[in-house]
Amino acid sequence: MKNNTNNKYGFTLVELLVVISIIGLMSSLAVVSLNSARVKARDALRKADMSQMRTALNLYYMDHNAYPACGEYNESAADYGATADDTASVGGSWCYIYTLKASLTSGSRPILQEMPVDPKNKDNTKATCTDCETYIYRYATDSTGSIYAIAYTLEEGGLQVIRGW
Repeated sequence: MKNNTNNKYGFTLVELLVVISIIGLMSSLAVVSLNSARVKARDALRKADMSQMRTALNLYYMDHNAYPACGEYNESAADYGATADDTASVGGSWCYIYTLKASLTSGSRPILQEMPVDPKNKDNTKATCTDCETYIYRYATDSTGSIYAIAYTLEEGGLQVIRGW
């Protein structure tokens, strides 16, 4: 009777490589789905921010019988004049940063504690990010303050504009 004392335990190199490649494939799929979830989360935040701004502007209108006047509202432009221009009182991003912030966050009864900003552009300016033409909150009104437009961009949905009057 032959005694086999040479029992080998463990995995072969081929088995280990197959398992490692399967784990690598599964982790790459998880990263792709995680990135998609991040995009959807940022878009949901943008929508919530703009809903908050619409409410704040309506509260401001009830108190002052006009919206904070700034920029050049343009009915024929895709963004209604709420451009991503940082130039004083011309562009929509300048109006959002300075005019709206002063109107909605200060005074004896501030409507907002702080201004919402795009999750990819915390300064809301073109100077600090590469996608600033795209990911920037902007605002414009007509000269009487009776019509406003707020423009923003979704990563999955493009340019969005909220108009109020």
